[in-house]
Amino acid sequence: MTFNSKEYSYCDVQATILGRPLTGLRGIEYTAKKSKEAVFGAGVNPKSIQHGRREYEGTLTVLQSELEALNRSAKAEGCIDCLDLEFDIVVTYANAGVIATDIIRCASITEFPKGMKEGDLNSEHALPFIALGIDTNVTD
Repeated sequence: MTFNSKEYSYCDVQATILGRPLTGLRGIEYTAKKSKEAVFGAGVNPKSIQHGRREYEGTLTVLQSELEALNRSAKAEGCIDCLDLEFDIVVTYANAGVIATDIIRCASITEFPKGMKEGDLNSEHALPFIALGIDTNVTD
């Protein structure tokens, strides 16, 4: 049996939105959360763990060229800007022939920041989003 100890690196990641790879992607983070609470009865120890709703959120960090492309796509769909869009984000991690694909379902950006400072050589923007779900390790 062969064991591949090579870890994934940033160059192994690709994200696609609206059918287009994000070439100006500087970072992506996403989280699935589930509400949980210990249920107490008689005594000092909990009797069970109660499970509640799930929430999905994350942040896309992109160069301004990607932000402008996203806004053009939004306007082409009849939206005011990227805050009105809902889209899937397909994130692929490829490492030595092992491919893992996550699909962030129905993501919607919650903040649309812009700006630059003196001395900036490029403009990087963090776009927080919420989503309806995250499918991990999807196979075709």
